Amino acid sequence: MKLHIIRDPADRQHVDLLEQNFRLRHRVFVEMEGWEALRRADGRDVDAFDCEDATHLLITDSDGNLVGGSRITPLNRPNLLQTVFNGLVQGELPAHPSLGADWTRFYVHPDRREGRRRAPESAALFCAVMEYALSQGLTFITFVSSIYMLEHGTAVGWRITPLGAPVMSEGKPTIAAWIEVSETALDNVRRATGFTRSLLPADGGWPQRLPDRPVPA
Repeated sequence: MKLHIIRDPADRQHVDLLEQNFRLRHRVFVEMEGWEALRRADGRDVDAFDCEDATHLLITDSDGNLVGGSRITPLNRPNLLQTVFNGLVQGELPAHPSLGADWTRFYVHPDRREGRRRAPESAALFCAVMEYALSQGLTFITFVSSIYMLEHGTAVGWRITPLGAPVMSEGKPTIAAWIEVSETALDNVRRATGFTRSLLPADGGWPQRLPDRPVPA
């Protein structure tokens, strides 16, 4: 599997892959998960946070087929957690927002899912997200998801702290939480998933820093 790190506007090589990502997200989150608020006539899941601030982590297989993806958005820029799901946040962030990012739109291609068993594509994305966060100097990642996702993260050895109590959303208990970013967390997820090599592109042809991340004095 290969990791692609993409920002919009994407380079010529990645424009098509980013478009596939939007269409596959619509299939997963709207047609399969039933998130009707995201439905669009053009069959693309694109929202206000798919902008120049966002970084897309996309996984392709050996044939170049898109098999999974995630989105990372700086917490000191408009983000899904603090804009749409702010009602789930009752606790304090562990550090200044410039040191964190919001992790959203995690998915694996429907043909690659294995029920509650961890699919290789899911494992690769977990490793990629933690490795990328470390490369950007982040100390924590926030996310909103079902309880299952929290359990999944804990199972790979991550320290996860809820930001509030679970709330029922579309019939499922939904929670906001943050994940500690550290070398130990990366070692743990690699050990749990078997992905011992770095997934970051070796040629360095990817965004090295999240935009607008002033470090507080």
